[in-house]
Amino acid sequence: MGNVSDRKTLVITGTSRGIGYHLALRFLDEGFYVIGINRTQAPIDHPAYSALTADLSDLQQVGSLAKGLSGMEIDGLINNAGIHGPIGPFENVNLDQWIETFNINLFSAAALAQICTPSLRERKGFMIFLSGGGSAFPRVDYSAYGVSKCGVIRLAEVLAGELAPDVLVYCIAPGPNRTALLDEAIAHGEPVGEDDFVPFDYPERLCLFLAKNRDTRYSGKFIHVRDDYAGWGDDQLAADPYTLRRIDPRTLSKVNLT
Repeated sequence: MGNVSDRKTLVITGTSRGIGYHLALRFLDEGFYVIGINRTQAPIDHPAYSALTADLSDLQQVGSLAKGLSGMEIDGLINNAGIHGPIGPFENVNLDQWIETFNINLFSAAALAQICTPSLRERKGFMIFLSGGGSAFPRVDYSAYGVSKCGVIRLAEVLAGELAPDVLVYCIAPGPNRTALLDEAIAHGEPVGEDDFVPFDYPERLCLFLAKNRDTRYSGKFIHVRDDYAGWGDDQLAADPYTLRRIDPRTLSKVNLT
């Protein structure tokens, strides 16, 4: 794998557990130097792993990360951290908690993207955002999660356009992985069958594929871990497929997902 100094540097939020933890371990195995950003300490002991502490619900703390990341040659950013926030009918939710969900799921991700962009542009790097259930369709009782994650998808699309061709930007749907977030959803009555679970190696493989990808047509795409993304051709990589779009007579003729 070479010396730590020879490794590409990747920033990942939420590496203390769940998808972020597994992504950190996988990228470490692949020879990356990983900087984890967490509120609590991650159980990762590796010479190529370091951590920065921040509560992503506090945007002042997120902004202070610029100092810790200053001068680093950052090759990739994975905005993974996220919470459901208040669950239940929107008319009854606590709006302060609703806003806090946006801070963690959307605004902290946007702030980190802004902090890392100069280095990513110079290094011809990549950004990956994670979406969530309810971002591609209306998920009743999960308004804070769904709406904030829907914003993440559109942010990824906008940045893909603004930062092209220097930085490639993606949004992925990781599916229902066995995480504390999914346990919370199941506890609130979410119907998840045994066949619905997605192993952690699915988001790992997709993120590795995107980290190595140089086909600019993938940039801006909203990709599910179960998609046949490695085999996509011209139809799937055209402008509108696999993006957040209103499908109407003006755009339907351009979309061919077969």
